[in-house]
Amino acid sequence: MSLHLYLKSFDGPLGERGKDGLWREKKGLLDDAAGCAELIARYQDGPGEPWFATERADVAGIAAKIGAAEGMEHVVVVGNGGSIRNVWALYLAFSERGFARKLHLLDGTDMSGLLGELLRGGGAFSPANTLIVPVSKSGETENVIQETALLMERGYAALAITSSGPSKLADMVAQANLDTFPHPDQVGGRFTAAQNNALLPLAMLEGNTALVSEIDLAFAAAHEKLNTSAPASENMAKRLALELWRAEQAGYTEVFMPIYAHALSGVGELIVQLVHESYCKAGRGQTILAAGAPESQHHTNQRYFGGRENVVGLSVCVGRFGADRSLPGGVSCTEFLHMEHAGVVAEAERRGTPHMALTLDSLAVPDVCGLIALWQWAAVYGGLLRGVNPFDQPAVEGSKQATTQLFENFGEETKASLARFTRDAGYRL
Repeated sequence: MSLHLYLKSFDGPLGERGKDGLWREKKGLLDDAAGCAELIARYQDGPGEPWFATERADVAGIAAKIGAAEGMEHVVVVGNGGSIRNVWALYLAFSERGFARKLHLLDGTDMSGLLGELLRGGGAFSPANTLIVPVSKSGETENVIQETALLMERGYAALAITSSGPSKLADMVAQANLDTFPHPDQVGGRFTAAQNNALLPLAMLEGNTALVSEIDLAFAAAHEKLNTSAPASENMAKRLALELWRAEQAGYTEVFMPIYAHALSGVGELIVQLVHESYCKAGRGQTILAAGAPESQHHTNQRYFGGRENVVGLSVCVGRFGADRSLPGGVSCTEFLHMEHAGVVAEAERRGTPHMALTLDSLAVPDVCGLIALWQWAAVYGGLLRGVNPFDQPAVEGSKQATTQLFENFGEETKASLARFTRDAGYRL
């Protein structure tokens, strides 16, 4: 794992802001390994290390299940949130490997999207070339159940990933006699990059477990470096969490995150989820604005440098890519990309805008897995710093329950309620 966190352009503009008695208290909390472990144990009602750092994927079990995708061209993962974000992040990051099959995400009943393509027929997808993999830890996510049922009616084969215990998805699996694979019972969806639900679909794409075995080992190594035992001065996740918390205390409530690698766009989406779900609670936390760069320099830099001064920068870069070419001027493509990034940092320094840079040496498995593990741990430490439970997501559950209630009580009253957004619109054009 080779990650580099550059803070000089962040510490300078912030100066001593946020470094008060409370900051020293919070730093002391992160430096206290036993104290961190006690809080983690209390929040997750379990051991003093997060479940995601102690649970390991069942690689042997994965090897026994990948045959379900034999003869298929497409694997469609049906789910939401962490159930799909983690496998998508890994798929995009390692796309240069040239997978034998394509991965797709089905995250809703939007007929103009993937569901419509799967149902129309005559296109790229058919029951003969596509495997459906519904993923739901709770087994109660209504759209996952309904989408899977609809696709199974059309003849698509399915393999379900869900936790043990009774649930709607488990009942459907039993009735249809579907093949299944276990979702870890204790690990929350957003933290499952190294777990069964992310690694089984990934292994299906290659037809073997070589990559997922490497991922499993890389995450285990990263967790050893980022766990509670090391103080903030020696632990990148603790330092990252502490600096973001300090920026929030100084009034910086948004984090602009330009990502200078298309392959890491899925990781950017995952970082958004990890931060927002883990410690944006009780009126605290920061909004992560992940954006593809350098394209973002041509629009969002205006907001970053010219809008309200409540944004810090945190760019993500890759030192070298698997293939590179020289531009006519003799500069390589990667070097030019690095110069575009350096220009943004230089402008931040000129304006006194706090900006840090996080660089991976390459898109090698240890570096990508290290990046994800870094943000898993930073999300946990961010929750501890703000005094909130980093493992729950109460505001997410509320809207899911409301949707389920509407579905279960669907009738004329529900139809009338759904129509109010057009019927009762204050303005029409």
